[in-house]
Amino acid sequence: MIRNIAAALFALLAAVPTLARAAEPWPWVAKTPVDPALLILPKVTALTASVADKIVKVSVKAVAPQAGFSELQLTARMGNKDDRIFAFDARGRPPQQGADVETNVSIEDSYSDAPIGKLGTIEVYSKSNCLGYSLVDKAPVKCTGTPQPDAPLP
Repeated sequence: MIRNIAAALFALLAAVPTLARAAEPWPWVAKTPVDPALLILPKVTALTASVADKIVKVSVKAVAPQAGFSELQLTARMGNKDDRIFAFDARGRPPQQGADVETNVSIEDSYSDAPIGKLGTIEVYSKSNCLGYSLVDKAPVKCTGTPQPDAPLP
């Protein structure tokens, strides 16, 4: 009987469509404060970005210092809005316990309300490096700034 109930529940859950995460407001519009418990990840390894239907999509591959990091996200670095460069820090919440083994992680965020005509480059910073991506050329570019491993949170 329990097996039949479990099978029915599994079938019901499998039939429920997965909800896609809605696009977040463009960070320079939202101005949501950064959660101080979110740590800057040690390294970003890949970055792509695109614009479609007035939504900016940013995909990042990074390294977390240990398994179990959660709430992986990009947090805005407020800079000069007129330089066409929009920068983010790759952050996540560390686990309370976990093996100190570097773990590959992915962050995919979508943003609405972006100033599409003013977008040129997306930069994503970590503690040790930065990767840039030109939305104009649709190719990787060098970052204009430098990582700030000991910078205070905004």
